[in-house]
Amino acid sequence: MARWLVILAGGRGERFWPLSRAMHPKQFLSLMGEYSMIRNTRERVRPLIDAAHTWVVTGRDYVGKVEENLPDVPKTQILGEPVGRNTAPSIAWAAFAVARRDPEGVMLVLPSDHLIQREDRFRELVEVALSAAEARGGFYTFGIVPTHAETGYGYIEWDGEVLADFGSGPLRVRRFIEKPPQELAEAMVASGRYYWNSGMFAFRVQEFIAAVEQWLPEVAAGMAAVVEDPASLEAVFAQLPSISVDHGIMEKVREVYVIPADIGWDDVGTFSALARHLPRNDDQNAARGHAVFVDAQNVTAISDGPVVAFIGVKDLVVVATRDAVLILSPDRAQEVRKVVQALKEGQHDHLL
Repeated sequence: MARWLVILAGGRGERFWPLSRAMHPKQFLSLMGEYSMIRNTRERVRPLIDAAHTWVVTGRDYVGKVEENLPDVPKTQILGEPVGRNTAPSIAWAAFAVARRDPEGVMLVLPSDHLIQREDRFRELVEVALSAAEARGGFYTFGIVPTHAETGYGYIEWDGEVLADFGSGPLRVRRFIEKPPQELAEAMVASGRYYWNSGMFAFRVQEFIAAVEQWLPEVAAGMAAVVEDPASLEAVFAQLPSISVDHGIMEKVREVYVIPADIGWDDVGTFSALARHLPRNDDQNAARGHAVFVDAQNVTAISDGPVVAFIGVKDLVVVATRDAVLILSPDRAQEVRKVVQALKEGQHDHLL
């Protein structure tokens, strides 16, 4: 029984335009530190799982970029989807591929574009999850200890039961809750029974495959066919449903556990989220790249080249690249996708 890492790297990163483009999305950006986000994802678990036991599921257009960012991962273990079908088919493809080599293995599934500041603590919790999956089976997810009532995340509620054999957790899951309204989010956080859903999982390969066969038989049949006959890839993906692993599997299986994770996590889903992690001066201004602030307050400047100067303004995020400038209010960061959509409708493909 070996341990396998599966990195999900198929996102388009539209909320990070203009830094993120169709052929260079968020997971390949160096938003925090020296390495790209996908490289950081791989590096933080390198002490636990080696490159030979690492798989990446990405878009077909991004296979080359994955190879550049993760040169030690075998090229045959980088799976390029012809079209995105959300996380359930992606994880299922990896699971069926792993099962051909190691049907008794366990899998750790990680998104490619998250920030984790307490990496030592994260590795400790990964060890808990993998050890529990090996010893007793079940499905394990990492629940982020909430710091505020966030309406942009899904939540996980635990039912009070603890697996005492594995330290202070895992906790049995009662239910998953999609992005709640503000009042409900505040009540859930105040109760202490809820965690943010991080989208990170651990489980036995065969147990996951059995769940896919039970709850998503079309996906199971399709992925089995692709692994048996790679030439069927296009035809299979064209027929697959688009469904998340949360909706398709995790909300339906019985033995689901959440591991409370106070690990300095952020999905860095928007420029406002990124701004939270940039160092600020006395006027709460932050810059990545060259910026000048004169009587400015709470301004975040991100520049890939040009100098950006601010005079007498406040509460802004400005992103500048060689061919585009984005100016937004921090509380509208989720709406950057509307700009991308407008550019698509205007047929400005050269800016995408």
